[in-house]
Amino acid sequence: MKKLVNYFLNFLMMISLIVPFIPTKVYAMQTTYTYAYINETELSVRQCPSTDTSVCPRLKDCDGDTIWLWRPRAVEVIGKEGDWSKIRFNYWGYTYEGYVYTYYLDQYETYTLDQNYGNQLRAKGFPESYIEKLLKMHAKHPSWNFEVSNTGVSLEDAVNGEIIPISKNLISTRDLNQLSTDPAAYSNGYYVQFEPGWYAPSRDALRYYLDPRNFLDDNSIFMFEQLSYNESQNENVVQNILNGSFLAGNYSYNGETKTYASTFVEAGKKYGVSPVHLAARVLQEQGKSGSMTASMDGGDGKTYYNYFNFGASGNSTDAIYNGALNYAKRSGWDSPYASIMGATSEISDGYITNNQDTLYYEKFNIIGSSRYWHQYMANVQAPYSEGYTTYRSYWDAHISDLSFTFKIPVYTDMGSGTVLPTQSSNNNLKSLSITNTSLVPGFDSSITEYKAYVTSNITKVNIKAEVADSKAKVTGTGDINISANTTNASVKVTAEDGSVKEYKITIIKTESGKDTPKEIANSIGLTVKDNNISGFSIGRDISDYVNMIKTNFNTSEVKVYDSYKEITSGIVKTGLKFKIKNNGEEATYTVILYGDTNCDGKISAQDFAKVKSHLLGATKLSGDSIYSADTNKDGKISAQDFAKIKSHLLGASKLQQ
Repeated sequence: MKKLVNYFLNFLMMISLIVPFIPTKVYAMQTTYTYAYINETELSVRQCPSTDTSVCPRLKDCDGDTIWLWRPRAVEVIGKEGDWSKIRFNYWGYTYEGYVYTYYLDQYETYTLDQNYGNQLRAKGFPESYIEKLLKMHAKHPSWNFEVSNTGVSLEDAVNGEIIPISKNLISTRDLNQLSTDPAAYSNGYYVQFEPGWYAPSRDALRYYLDPRNFLDDNSIFMFEQLSYNESQNENVVQNILNGSFLAGNYSYNGETKTYASTFVEAGKKYGVSPVHLAARVLQEQGKSGSMTASMDGGDGKTYYNYFNFGASGNSTDAIYNGALNYAKRSGWDSPYASIMGATSEISDGYITNNQDTLYYEKFNIIGSSRYWHQYMANVQAPYSEGYTTYRSYWDAHISDLSFTFKIPVYTDMGSGTVLPTQSSNNNLKSLSITNTSLVPGFDSSITEYKAYVTSNITKVNIKAEVADSKAKVTGTGDINISANTTNASVKVTAEDGSVKEYKITIIKTESGKDTPKEIANSIGLTVKDNNISGFSIGRDISDYVNMIKTNFNTSEVKVYDSYKEITSGIVKTGLKFKIKNNGEEATYTVILYGDTNCDGKISAQDFAKVKSHLLGATKLSGDSIYSADTNKDGKISAQDFAKIKSHLLGASKLQQ
């Protein structure tokens, strides 16, 4: 027997030389999890197991609002204390923990993770940071299928592609930590509203909403559902979504009574799009009651419908309304049927067939043609909210456990993880001033280097600064002694998160009354060439520059003319006449604002079109517009100038004045 065993061992050793040993990977993770579903229409979460709000307040979200959960939100149960359950859940991107009565939980069940399925996920190409979350969902929904969608770029590449222009992505929140302080989105303590109530997100917030790992749970996973037509999504399923909304009933079309639910199913089947997705998208755009773009008076005796809000954008409600109305008119959407069918056709042709076949990819075009462009909406939270709407509709229709396929993005380099910022990164000043003189150029929170001119008899100035964020700290203010001809001062702002921004001021002594008009212009950062003057900041008022000169050169006279009429205020624009007189010498210069070819003080699509038309020979620029179109300042108008204006409009780079 012993001899037989030795033969067997020798045989195994020989086999091992031929077939290398492949160890089975063992990953340390919790093996069992307990889940439940909220079974109430509205349930608040407590910070501790008590109903006494004086000692145990309700849980608040990042905007300071009470968190309300409703069925069928899935929650992980991580502990029990008497009649209370401690739960963990994802809510608008954040992960929260708190307490609810166990009574308000339904389908309270413990699941064991299938490690063999975990190895199948790894074999598909899912990174380790995805595995545990996908295993949790597989334990609850074994019929769900998860597939890798390789983006071919890193997560940081995606952030860099999405961040330009700054208005490409928007967020509606009162949590200032999530808002961008980029100069295009923020100025002097104020955040730019690109649409009413909508702001640009910070890089950290954008990175978070781009990261698929933050949304791998029941409540969010349907943002990755493939949106092709599925016969299981019948009229009853769609009707469950529409119930309680302005689309719950019927409408008349060509003498026939139709339900909105049947129309969504008809459109989805014809164009190969999920009708549930279509219905959920309309409710996302319109709300339960319908917005102003749902039904619009065309002024031509017809009513127009734009349920999907195509063309509805702008920085005012009028602009949004008119954009939606004009789009519906051009498309002939003069009935609910035409609006639903027409928009579905465009969604199919423009998105589903362009690999943008999930809610995630409709928002973040990472793999389709025109990468980072051709995106359905600006709202970075839309995939989350629409995904939850879809999940709820499937739950209500009792089909949430069908064999859904989820196309989940994987980036080439994802890092260890992303979090929403909880501390302010705002290291801007709201104001900066200096006694006995003024700053050149005038203060702007995005400008960090200034000059200040003082007369030779000044020996001390006082620098004052106000931080934009009350949680930031400032140093470098107070009295500054002026002994040399040039004195350097520095004001530093440290944000709550530790990031630092430095504002530098060079204080220069001058001989009052001895400067020529050209020297005065140069001293405040302007450039004189021939009879033109440039270097003005876009959007600044002429009074800022007049006051700079009069403050720093108190013997000078400054006047500004617009078509021979003297003006004292208004934004700087191409063609204004700037007259400076000092010490008996006088000069009048023509203002050139590079890129402002239509002389309105702004750089817009009209300026872009004028330069393009000039280059094509359709119309020719003349007069001051010739100089303003020469954005690269090489003495001629070329494709390079055209490209610089385009880059400025897209937010990729700023025109240098």
